[in-house]
Amino acid sequence: MSTPSEAVERRLYNALWWAKVQSAGPLEVEPDTPAVAGLTRAATPDGAKVWLVPTMPSGAGHTVLEELGAPPVAVEQPNETARVLAICVTCCWADRSGSAWPGTTGTLVQIRSVYAAMRGRAEQSSDLTLIIGSLRRLHATHWIRWNEKAGEVRLGPRVITWDAGDQAALRDLCRHLPDPPPAVLAEAPAAEPEPDPVLATEEAADE
Repeated sequence: MSTPSEAVERRLYNALWWAKVQSAGPLEVEPDTPAVAGLTRAATPDGAKVWLVPTMPSGAGHTVLEELGAPPVAVEQPNETARVLAICVTCCWADRSGSAWPGTTGTLVQIRSVYAAMRGRAEQSSDLTLIIGSLRRLHATHWIRWNEKAGEVRLGPRVITWDAGDQAALRDLCRHLPDPPPAVLAEAPAAEPEPDPVLATEEAADE
């Protein structure tokens, strides 16, 4: 049983982290960070970090979500943004027998392909502008993690809070969306070879 002073310290600790979340939104922290009441934890895909995401109250309105540092999808072009989010889910949730988090990496090529198929027409020059704008808004609100330089996307930490009902509805949605083409990911740059300390010593001695 905790002492009164420990209980106070715990409340202060929780309050500090909630203040951080309200200021910055979902937070990426070290795995050994102690749990915080009301914040859902989930490891990043590589396991190197942990996300802390506010647990959403049922039926939370716009004001509550803003206060929790988790605003809903941006109101700017909401239909396009919601459409692109659905496409990202389709591209990044390959194994829908399990949880959406952490998912897999999708690509801009996949998103553009599904977007055009949803519209029932060939891709148009204006599509890319709309898609990129939506991806940036979704990244800013933590729905996705968008790597614009690589043209790659992953689901963001806010999907951690999707419950079984949410995921069931999204599975049904994905079944009705066009299938994306296979993802072709950018190759990671080759690692620089470590210098041989013996050779380095010999070269230094010869100089």
